[in-house]
Amino acid sequence: MFKKTAICIALSALFVGVNAQAATIYENENGDNVKVYGEVGVGGHFSPNYEYAEYFEDKSYIDDSFATMGIKGNYDSVYYRLELDYERENWKYGSGEMVLAIDKLFIGYHITDNHAVEFGLTDTALDDYDKFGDFTFDTTVETGEAGDQANTIKYEGNLSFFKAGVSYSYQGESSSGAALGDVVNGYFGYFSDYVDVVAGAETRTGSEGKSKYGEQVLYALGARIYITDSIAIGINAYIEDEDIAQSSTVIDNTDPLNTTSVYNDYQTMRNKGGLVSARYKLDKKWEFTGSYNFEEYEKWDVTSPYGVSPDREASWGKERVWGTVGVNFRPSRSVIFAVEGSVGEAAQDAYAYARVYF
Repeated sequence: MFKKTAICIALSALFVGVNAQAATIYENENGDNVKVYGEVGVGGHFSPNYEYAEYFEDKSYIDDSFATMGIKGNYDSVYYRLELDYERENWKYGSGEMVLAIDKLFIGYHITDNHAVEFGLTDTALDDYDKFGDFTFDTTVETGEAGDQANTIKYEGNLSFFKAGVSYSYQGESSSGAALGDVVNGYFGYFSDYVDVVAGAETRTGSEGKSKYGEQVLYALGARIYITDSIAIGINAYIEDEDIAQSSTVIDNTDPLNTTSVYNDYQTMRNKGGLVSARYKLDKKWEFTGSYNFEEYEKWDVTSPYGVSPDREASWGKERVWGTVGVNFRPSRSVIFAVEGSVGEAAQDAYAYARVYF
């Protein structure tokens, strides 16, 4: 994911005085409009397992509160978006603090009603579909795709039951700001009333020694099967070959707190994972979800020449399997209360969240 740029909180003044109940703040007879939107969410992870290296600190509860506010609009064939996120950096190597950041900043153009291109800081094409078959509320199996990136050009189009997208990001970055090189990804999908299927792929050129990240190729597949109006089954799977540097050399230690290194000895690590999920809608307000998850990283494998040493073997071995069961309550279309419990080799025991959209 793109390392979000910290900004002065004064930028939030752009939205002061906007009535959350009146999303459209400008519209004319030509259909041009400006709208404000956002969400507020409070919740977090209960009894997280620090050994899984997903969280910034070893605590019994990890806050995951989040807020978004944005402006979007269009003038004739041109559309745009500016979106600010206020989120806690609770991931591994994160600060643990709440940080205000620009999440999206792009301008797009509708070539026709069915085809569009956009430019700027935006989500890459595969980002919208990397967890397509997952009906659970919290993230389960992660594909590791590029997420939001600056310097991105993206195309998306649809025809009848089919939709496709592709994006190119110049000099992408990871969530920590590490160089990834140029990133290209895309997807192709079929959508109907009975089944949706999306296949995607991603590749990057690598950092050329600037970070531990080298070249990468990722393939992903997601599907949703609508058995009845109330019951749906989802499938997600991915396989990734990622070059990771095994060593580095310090080339400038003038400032001991800010040394410069060059990374080398890149070796290909294979990662893969998948899930099967299900959703049952009891009525308009209540729904139940569940999932079965599998994930395997070569860096966990003590038998791999590029995995961990036996004395650092993870408690789950070279692969982990876990399940989730969740309940979602929607008192209105814009509000959701969610609780999910985990069993097996999960990174947390439970996740609870309340979210309001506007």
